[in-house]
Amino acid sequence: MKTQTKRTTQTKTQFVAITNDVQLVNKEVEKAYTLMVQKAVSLLTKFDVNKFRTYCEMEHTKNEQNTNLVKEFLCYFYNITLSMSPKDGRFYIFVDFGQEALEKFGSNLTNQLLRYAYEVTQSNDNTDGIEYALRVNFLPSEQNHNFFYRRIAEGETDYVSIATVEKEAA
Repeated sequence: MKTQTKRTTQTKTQFVAITNDVQLVNKEVEKAYTLMVQKAVSLLTKFDVNKFRTYCEMEHTKNEQNTNLVKEFLCYFYNITLSMSPKDGRFYIFVDFGQEALEKFGSNLTNQLLRYAYEVTQSNDNTDGIEYALRVNFLPSEQNHNFFYRRIAEGETDYVSIATVEKEAA
């Protein structure tokens, strides 16, 4: 006589149990993200045109529709995103570059940001550290500008703020 066993299925949820170790590393990744954004803003001060000195910051944790995005910085030149992996709860920093900006201004601004991004995510004690967290999209994106212009046109919301930095004195 055969006996049948009932197969149990495991329910998947959007929530991940995050260990203390992951929380500590996430704080370091978020700190690196914050430093990268500060550097990105400081790089904008060299431009005469307001459009090139304007940026948006999005606090995605205040937007219920975004479950994996944490924070985002967007300007004419690049998009820097702090997101959380749905698999293990680890934070990642994604950097995307705008194709039009690279064609118009060259790669100097991008190179300065990248050098700093690698510096703040580098492990100085031969441990894994947070080097894993930096993800650079080396292919320039045409969508960066559309996203930037749309955010500016839609204006500020509960989770989107828009600012323009002052031009650096000559």
